[in-house]
Parts: sequence; C-alpha cells; structure tokens
Amino acid sequence: MKNENFYNAVSPFYDSMISFEKSLEKRKQFYQKIFGNENISAVADLGCGSGLDSLALAGIGLTVTGFDPSSQMIKSAKQNALKLKEDIKFYKKGILDIPTKFNSKFDCVVSFGNTLANISAAELPPSIQKINSVLKPSGLLILQIINYTNYLSGGDKVFGYKETGDEAIVRFYEKWGGELVFHILRLNKKKVVDSIHLKTVIYPHTPRFIKKSLAQNGFKILKVYGGINLEKFDEQKSNDFLLVAKKTN
Repeated sequence: MKNENFYNAVSPFYDSMISFEKSLEKRKQFYQKIFGNENISAVADLGCGSGLDSLALAGIGLTVTGFDPSSQMIKSAKQNALKLKEDIKFYKKGILDIPTKFNSKFDCVVSFGNTLANISAAELPPSIQKINSVLKPSGLLILQIINYTNYLSGGDKVFGYKETGDEAIVRFYEKWGGELVFHILRLNKKKVVDSIHLKTVIYPHTPRFIKKSLAQNGFKILKVYGGINLEKFDEQKSNDFLLVAKKTN
C-alpha cells in the first residue's frame, strides 16, 4: 500500500481527530437502523483504521473481523478493543491481500473513510471482486467515501478542523498537478517547530464510477445516502457518499 507510511504516522493522534467516543455512539445507531431486520451475524471491516466501526459493530452484538494495511492502525485498533473489552480479530491486510480462508465468511462488509480512495482506478474492480468473494450469498456491502464529485467541483477544501488546548488539527484537500493531495496539519500553537505536516496522494473516485464498478462486479445498489444520518444524497451538494449494496453472484 503506497500510503501505509502516511497512516502509520497519523495513527498516534487519529482518534483525537475524529472525536472517537462520540462517533462510536453515532455509528452504533447508524448500523442498528441500516440492518433493521436483516439477518447479520459476522461482519468484515475493511480499512478498519483505529477500530471505530469494528467497535460499533461489536457493540451491537456482532462478530467482527477488521482488516487494515497500516501496522500502526492495527495496533491502535487492538488497543481500543482491549480498552472497551471487545473480542475482535484484527489483521494487517489490505483488501487484495485478504486470505482465501475468509471467502464466503461474512454476512456483511463495511468500508468507511478513505479506504477506497487509497485504491487506484485499475485496482478498484479486483478489490470489489475480493469483497464479493468474502461475502456469503446475498451478503450486504455498506460503503462510505467522500463525495468527490462535490469536492472536485471547487478549489482546495478543508475537510476537518479540531482545536484542543494548545493544539489544532486541520485536514484538507489540495489539487496539485492533476492529482488530489490529502493533508493533515497538526499545529502546536505554543511551539510551532513541533508541528507536524503529513500529506499523501489519493484517488478521488466519484459516486458514478463506484456504482458502475459495483454493478459490473456482482452487486446491486439498494440505497444511497448523503451520510450516516441517512439524508438524501445530492451528487452536487452532499459531502459524503454512502451506499448499501447486495451481492448478486
């Protein structure tokens, strides 16, 4: 994974960027609404990061397996699971590296955040095929990514800002030479020299491209939303693109 060093470096302060505890409760509520009467027991969390979605899923009584190509993110996820006393298996694996022993093992696969944005256009179809292979027949896929149609329509975009005490964390996107660069600036306001600036190139897949790739690789789109509050998706205005799909073959 070309971005592994970036996410390893981000890992020590990742949870503070996303308000982990508050986000955890929101994710639990989201999954309970999404699953409804679906018969879901075993779930795979792809690009699990520090374990937010894995812990939310385990917190509503599901058996969860998390995968992430960053060794430091896996370490953080294990620490968070230990802290919350949840029994979750975590593996340092990118999507294409998931072993075949997991084929047809999961009722549902979830993938949140920039997981797909770290996969090139050429690798996206085989990655979707891998997701298909680990799902049971008629298994669900819940996928969320930034709505890059919206983000790419303007100039540089601030994605997140959080200020705590003497520290501020800014996340933003920058167009540079035909590429989209994701920046994280951790600013120490008392001692600027101790500030950290991290950046990496990502692949801004649009909702249309993702939906087309899913349809071509054995998935039927069931629902599309503009975020975890299940608001209506508007390709020109929504910040997030969230979909629920079902495996068809």
